[in-house]
Amino acid sequence: MARLRKEEFSAGMAIMGLVIQRSDTVNGVKSRLAERFPTARWSPSVPYEAMGSLAERGYVRLAAGGAARSLDLYEATPQGIDWFRKWFDDRPEEPPALRDALRGKLEYVADENDLLVVMEAIREQEEACFEVSHAANARLDRARRRGELGSAKSGDWRSRLLYGVMTYDVKLWSDRGLLLKRLRETLEDPD
Repeated sequence: MARLRKEEFSAGMAIMGLVIQRSDTVNGVKSRLAERFPTARWSPSVPYEAMGSLAERGYVRLAAGGAARSLDLYEATPQGIDWFRKWFDDRPEEPPALRDALRGKLEYVADENDLLVVMEAIREQEEACFEVSHAANARLDRARRRGELGSAKSGDWRSRLLYGVMTYDVKLWSDRGLLLKRLRETLEDPD
């Protein structure tokens, strides 16, 4: 875990936050990571690697050995909590860096064939964004039906936070899909 840039949010940071919330096994963290950050698409090996790295740095420690390495119980150390709080409390002075691969590809379109290839990639990303937005909306609807969100006026801070994060995800992916659609349409017919 090298020093993080101000805006950076890594799998290690996500896992540290989860272990601070509740001591857990690597398998438990792996499951919670997928549940809490469904669109991050971290590799299945990330929880194993990150937990090992966090332990090497003294940010988590083995609380109880399990029948297998994936079942060892880990807890956050004071040093790990301090590291996480420094990241959490930090206020970025500038917007986050955007290193979108599509934006990079657009800069290197050399001919109309390249443009057609990139336009097809844009269409595929557009569809994927709308699918992710629909899935996020389905999760939001399930949370509403289960009563996890409370009412807008009387909900506690956790309900409001959950509602805010869930609606943010729906809107983020929907807006990204709309931006890609507009870009594709502009490239197809600039008039």
